[in-house]
Amino acid sequence: MSTPDQNSADDVALGLLQDLVSETGEEQSIRPPVPPLDLIVDLSWWAVGRNRDFRALPRGATMAVIVQVPSEAWIDPVHAFVHENDSGVMIVDGKTNKKSWAAQEALIVDALDRGKTVCGIASDPDSQLPPLLRAAADLVLTVPAPTPELMRKAIRRHTGRSAPALTALDIGGLDLMDLAAALRPQTTPKACVKRLRVASASRSVSTSHDATPLLQDLSGYGEARDWCLATLADIEAVRAGTLSPGELESAIFYGPPGTGKTTLARSLAKTSRLPLIQTSVADWFQKNSGHLGDVLQCVNDVFARARSSAPCILFIDELDSLPNRATMDNRGRDWWQSVINSMLMNTAEVRESKKGIILLAATNHLEHIDAALLRPGRIDRRFRIDPPDAAGLAGILRAHLGSDCPAADLMALARLMPGRTGADVAGFVREARRLARSAGRPLAEADLRAAIMPADPRPPQELRHVAIHEAGHAVIAHRLGFRVDSVTIRAAGTAGGWTGIVLPSVSDRMRIEARVQLLLAGRAANELFGAPADTGASSDLAEATRLLAAARTSFGLAGQLVVRASAEDALALVARDPALAEAVNREMARLMIATKRIVADNRAVIERVAEALVDRSVLDAAELESLIVSKSVPASRREPRLDRRPGGPHLGE
Repeated sequence: MSTPDQNSADDVALGLLQDLVSETGEEQSIRPPVPPLDLIVDLSWWAVGRNRDFRALPRGATMAVIVQVPSEAWIDPVHAFVHENDSGVMIVDGKTNKKSWAAQEALIVDALDRGKTVCGIASDPDSQLPPLLRAAADLVLTVPAPTPELMRKAIRRHTGRSAPALTALDIGGLDLMDLAAALRPQTTPKACVKRLRVASASRSVSTSHDATPLLQDLSGYGEARDWCLATLADIEAVRAGTLSPGELESAIFYGPPGTGKTTLARSLAKTSRLPLIQTSVADWFQKNSGHLGDVLQCVNDVFARARSSAPCILFIDELDSLPNRATMDNRGRDWWQSVINSMLMNTAEVRESKKGIILLAATNHLEHIDAALLRPGRIDRRFRIDPPDAAGLAGILRAHLGSDCPAADLMALARLMPGRTGADVAGFVREARRLARSAGRPLAEADLRAAIMPADPRPPQELRHVAIHEAGHAVIAHRLGFRVDSVTIRAAGTAGGWTGIVLPSVSDRMRIEARVQLLLAGRAANELFGAPADTGASSDLAEATRLLAAARTSFGLAGQLVVRASAEDALALVARDPALAEAVNREMARLMIATKRIVADNRAVIERVAEALVDRSVLDAAELESLIVSKSVPASRREPRLDRRPGGPHLGE
């Protein structure tokens, strides 16, 4: 390549387009043989000139120029490219240690004073180039990541023959070195394309051939799946050219562990046929020594891969592993602040690039996420994914069973799994298959039932005690106007059984007292049927104490408006404040008397529900409703019904 006149207008753009773009803007031929790396860099640089009118640049000026490249892998090749075209340019690249920035800035001032052009090359100029150069830059050129069309052109130039059509999926996740490695000596266009596809499959998380269901085959995701289906339609509109890639939204999925948040993200990628770049905060630490610079580099690399793979889906799991700046203590604040700022900057750049990068995230704890990440323009939408209902569980069962057990009553099996997640269902199916293999026969419905409902080792007396306790919770909750989704005496963790109750998201004083009563109802029922007080209700008592304390110290619902603690910390405040503990104890005693009265009024119903639990282990909402209303109590003895609003925990014994 020839060296352009340094005083010409093209010197403003480093003279790098002189050999690649003619005065009419048409691409000139590149003389073979050109190494694949240089060929891709040449063509990518030409794409810069095609999108910029260099006639508007000032004539005869010494320039400070920043060249932003797709990733760090481009820095050295572009450095060599710039030097080859004009050896007199002072080059500052983004791989320079920040400790030498002060000395570099002095050299930059001296070079500009002597009429030399200074060129900074970086994938992230804001963090990789000296502040002086960023402030003094007259021109910022962005070298775009290679498109499928550009790579097809590179293959044609390299082999001398037309290349097959390429798509974003074929080069998704590939950086410059991966692309160059696919172009070998004496190869064919078809072989180059095949190597690109194999490399892309190894770099990106592949969903095309795994067992991830398509969106239309997923069950139990509610609004989150509806949004994914709408996004899928938007992706097709982008492909058809009727929608701008910048219109694609981002979202975060949150909820309990095991509800399939990762599966949903993978399913969207598979159904949309887009590359999936999957990462997690833990990955950023596991891949290096944990030094701040290394972690920041991992963050930048992930987003650089997404930019070079666009259009694609970037999925960040365990986002709550990043601390929330609003609640973060001072220890390590400066360290984490840098990581969070990098996340915010990269997220904003990805969204502002409008290249069709769909950002998805997942967390078990939405409340732990920094608010700046959740604002529109970074993460637009948020969807809670709860354990699926019976219909959703039946659909998940069928997905895991495939063609096995075609005649099984999946709804009946699903009703045995209230509150279970998709991960639980997968575990039950694996266990059922193991049982069938051990017996030397095909999988049967009985194997599924045995996996879902294994024999309970507890003695009958203990099972009845748990059944009375959970029946007390369920019946009194129903009488007080709360919706009960299910009740079971199957042990889960440290709980001997549990009752799924939908609690209001906003409560007044009356509703808080009603919630305390349904929490106390399990112990009251056990005592009514002759059992002494035991440790089984400790979690219920803790939550009741917290609610009553929070009414006084957090919610302003007990005559005082001063907030002394958050609702979550109210229980800890009780332990430190004897006066508060005594006041809460008096309220608990009063409400326990009222609870015992309503439990006594419903003794027959509680006993009927408990017997059904001993017999069936699990009751869903319809079965429980049938047992409760089959013998109603006089209206004058019922407590007033309350509003039913979504949200709230399970009650466990």
